[in-house]
This record gives sequence, structure tokens and C-alpha cells, in this order.
Amino acid sequence: METLIAYNFAHESTARAAAGRARVEAYYGGLWGREAKHQGYDGRTVGLHMWDRHDGTCLWPSWHDDGDVRVASVHAPLGYQRVIGDITPSDAPAQLAKAVRRTPASFLELAPPFTMALLDPEQERLDLFTDSIGVGRLFQLRLPDGWVWTNRPAAALLFAGVPAVAAPRGWRFAAACGWFMDDTTPYDGVLTVPGATHIVADGHRQQRTVSRIETTSVWSTDNADTAEETAAALQDVARSVGRLWPGQPTVDLSGGRDSRVVAGAFLAAGVDLKLNSYDAVPGELEVAESLVELLEQPVEHVVSRKTPGKPVKPTAKPQPLEMVNRALRWHRYAEGLRPASYLFHTPPATLAGVGHLAIGGAGGEVAHGHFYPRDVLQLDALPLPSKLNAFSNHLQTRLVAAAGPAAEARAAVGEQVERVLRTAVHGGIENATMLDYFYVVERLRRWGTTGERTGVVSPLLIPAFVRSAFALDPAQRVDNALHRELVRRLVPAWGDVPFFKPSPTVSTRRSPAKVRCLADAADRDLIEQLLKDVEGFESLDTLWAASVAGASSAAGEATLRQALWRATFDQHLAEVNQHLPSAPKAQQRPVTQPIVQRRRSPVVRAIGRTKVWRAYRRSRFGRK
Repeated sequence: METLIAYNFAHESTARAAAGRARVEAYYGGLWGREAKHQGYDGRTVGLHMWDRHDGTCLWPSWHDDGDVRVASVHAPLGYQRVIGDITPSDAPAQLAKAVRRTPASFLELAPPFTMALLDPEQERLDLFTDSIGVGRLFQLRLPDGWVWTNRPAAALLFAGVPAVAAPRGWRFAAACGWFMDDTTPYDGVLTVPGATHIVADGHRQQRTVSRIETTSVWSTDNADTAEETAAALQDVARSVGRLWPGQPTVDLSGGRDSRVVAGAFLAAGVDLKLNSYDAVPGELEVAESLVELLEQPVEHVVSRKTPGKPVKPTAKPQPLEMVNRALRWHRYAEGLRPASYLFHTPPATLAGVGHLAIGGAGGEVAHGHFYPRDVLQLDALPLPSKLNAFSNHLQTRLVAAAGPAAEARAAVGEQVERVLRTAVHGGIENATMLDYFYVVERLRRWGTTGERTGVVSPLLIPAFVRSAFALDPAQRVDNALHRELVRRLVPAWGDVPFFKPSPTVSTRRSPAKVRCLADAADRDLIEQLLKDVEGFESLDTLWAASVAGASSAAGEATLRQALWRATFDQHLAEVNQHLPSAPKAQQRPVTQPIVQRRRSPVVRAIGRTKVWRAYRRSRFGRK
């Protein structure tokens, strides 16, 4: 639930910051579950505020004040000992902040997700850092007389007193591929700060400087870590977990690649842990159990599975769900950043977060070609212009649905795909690794649950692993060469156990899931009205007719969910705007020009004023 606000205004800002803080607390109070504690500092023109849980389980403090500097952290800096030595977590934030201010590049050695802000009252200076990939999340809002930075985009608008409006460019991307590409967010004027960025706001001089280490140089194969160095870095992360979170961590162990490397790092580091495996796919649990049996020292192993032979109680036919209200609750929780695929999941009631530590294998895909086509090695042998065209077409086909997204949405995604691939080539990546570059730059940093809440540990996101992955050639990536080598170094006994692959001839224990049709929702009439005109989409009437008939494809239903996601976002904006001043002042207008000059977006239509929304508010909230 950590919520960070940092700002730099041109003039005396204490009263303005107090009003902004009140708006943030009024909006988020219920979402925080009344569990938030606030700590902050307002200078003359710069300020820093942090809201966090009263009972946080991590020993790394989200707010630290040593008298000289104030430090706010979002997430915990796993591997911080590699930068400042083995300092007690309660004393380490100021030491780390001063170290990375002296040498900003050292911040990139910390494991994502991690975002940090440092305020020096004497110098009236604010420093902000993003991790090497940008998973830790930092957003910025530019105003005519200053800037606001935050890890929650709606918080920036609330603090600044700027009306929340949907971002046309961002939602064009989302209509076609399901996420907000480049530097866009769901909110107009609020942009994503990329990874490997250091921002300095000097309140005395009223200067703002931004420096960024180009990602192709961060992951350059010229600086690739050896497998031995990567294994050591993974063990450092495991020890950091043991240091920062008291108690015995639980690490998932499947029969696959990523979890085996992560579990191996914890075992090799000597961390007292518990292993957990799921009995989901036939044959996979047997591989996990065989791995546990090969360990020299006994380790507690928990298996989550159904009890064999236990009769299944008959269940009542599930009742239709109200999808419009569910989508709105998701926007309230995740501020439009979760993908529409979560529509059928129950959104959390608050941002209070979960108490347990989640240790996963996110990031391992960089070393086994997540976006590779089946014929990747054949395409990789083509001349560079043909290769670029083939990989661009492959990504666009994979990411954009065949029917539903409008032409301008398709074009926006196509242009961004080509732009990122060409950036990779300009950085010296001329083989299929450009697909991995695209995955890291565009997709990995937008994993919803990794950067969204604290207590998520993803060891394979560390720069050492990413550098080693980028040093592979495509054939090695297809062969899982890095995973195999790391497993051999971390737990030699596991080195000869093949990674599990489900057999195509063995059926799963459950029948293939039926495509869930949006037209089966309890509020289908309202959904039908909302889907009649959604910006960024076309032919929705045809897809809706198929859903009503129960003849939808999975791709068609995904497009309908994405369109509903966009339509309901307007109501979320109306909720946010209820907490803003009724008459916006001149300084409240955001500066919508991105960091890099782009064509201006068209002005969007007024939100929350359609006949459909008026009818919905009357039926749901009794509002006119």
C-alpha cells in the first residue's frame, strides 16, 4: 500500500502541499483500509511524503530520517549490501541514498522492483531513482510551475489538484495490445519515468536535470557477468530476503526452469526456507518431488493438491456477475494499470496488501525467448532489414487481436514495436535478442503484481541475470543454456534433471475451460450500451453478437473485456475528480507534452456525462 509523493514547485509550497496531501488522504483513506501511517517533509519548494502500513513486516523502513536527509523507499533494495556493505536495515537507507547520489550507476545493481527518493533539506534538493528495468514504478506530472512524482498515477493528479482525464495515446495502445506502451499511462498528462533514470530537482536554482543510462548499455554483452558471478548475485538476493523479512520464507518449486533457479539460489545461500509445489499439471509434481529427494539436507516440502478419492460436493450453478461494477472496482484498486484479463477475478477491497512474502520467477523469460516464434532460428538467419520486418510482423500479430481494435490503435502499436526494435539495433542488438529487448523494455516492467505491491521478490530481475541472458545467442536461449548452467552451480545434484515439459499426449485432469462470455453477465444490458461506442475499437457489435450467442472465441472475448475496461474507466475518473476543487485554477492545468516531443493528442470528450453513465449512477448509487 506504499504511496509516495514527491514534488518541486517554483514558489513557496507549504500550504499548497498541505491541501494536496488532504486530497490524497481523502481519496485513498478507504483504499488504505485505515491502516496507513504518514511521514513526510515539506521544504520551501520541494517536499517528500510517504504513506505505509502501521504493521509492515519488512525490516527495511519505507521512511528514514537521519537528521541530514529524508529517504522514502518503495519496495526493499535486495542486494543493497553489494553497494554499502552489511549495514543493519534500520540504519541503511541514508547510507544507500548518499552512496547512489555520489555514484548513480550503483543504483542499478539493486534488484528490481525498487524506487527511492532522497530529500536534502539543507540543499533544498530532491533526488529520485528508478531501478534498471523500471518495475518499481515512478510516474511524473508536469505542471506550469513544477513537477509531481509518485508511484500511483491518480495520486499525482489529486496532489496537484489536476482533473483526471483519460489519455488518448495511452488508451490507443491499450485498445490494441492490452497495456500502456512507451511512457504512457491511463491518465492524460501523467507519464511513466523509465528505468535506469536519476532525476534531480534543485529548489534553490529551480533547475531539474534528468540522466538515464541507456538500457542497451546496462545489459551490454561486453559487460556480461559470468555464470559464477550471476549465481553469486542470486545468492546475495536470497540472503537479503533472509535479512529483511523475519521468519522462514516459502519458495515455490515446480518442475520448470525459473523456479528451480530461484529455489537453488536460496538453498545455495544457506537460507532456511520451505519449498512449496502445486499438483496442477500431470507429471510436474513428480519432478519437483524428485528434486527435493536429491537434496543432501532435508527441507520442508509442502504440496498443494486435491485429496485423492475425496468426493466432490455438488456446487450450485454460479450466479451471473455484475461486470461493470467489478471493472470499476479494479480501476479503483489498480488505477487502470491491471490488464483487462483480471475482469473475472475478484478485486481486493483495499490497498492494505497481503502479509506474506511472495517469491517468484518473474524475469526468467528473458533467458528463454518468451516472444520467440517457432521458426526464430530460421528468421534470425535473414538479412537485417528482412529480419526486422519479420520480427515486427510477428510481434504485431501476437499482440494485436485480429478483430476489434481500430485502425489507429493498430497503427500506434505497430509504430511502437518498430521503434523499440530499431532502438535495439542502434544499441548493437542485431539478432533475435531484439525480441528479448522488446520484452524487457515494453512488457516485463508492466507485470501487474510485481511492482504493484510490496513483499514481491523476483530474484531473476537482477541486472546480473539480465546481462547474462542478453549475452546468450538465440539458440542458447531456446536451449535454456543459462538456466542449466546456474542450476549446476547452485545445486549440482539437480543439474541432470530435465526441465519439465507437459506432454501433448497427456490430457490435463480438468476439461478445457469453456470460453467465458461477457454477455452472460448479470448486467449485460448495461454492458451492451457501454460497448456501442468505445474509443479505439470497431466492430464491437459483431463480437458482442457472438458473445450473446455463446459462439465467441477467446480472442473475441478478450477484446470485449478490453473495450469494457476502457468504457468503465470514465466512471473511475469521475470518482477521482470528486475529490478535486470544483473550479480548477490556472496552475492546475497539466503540461501534457511528453519528455520527447510528439504530436499533440486530441482533446478527449467530457467524461462521465453520457446517458449510459447517468443511468448507471442512478441505478447503482442513486446519483443524478
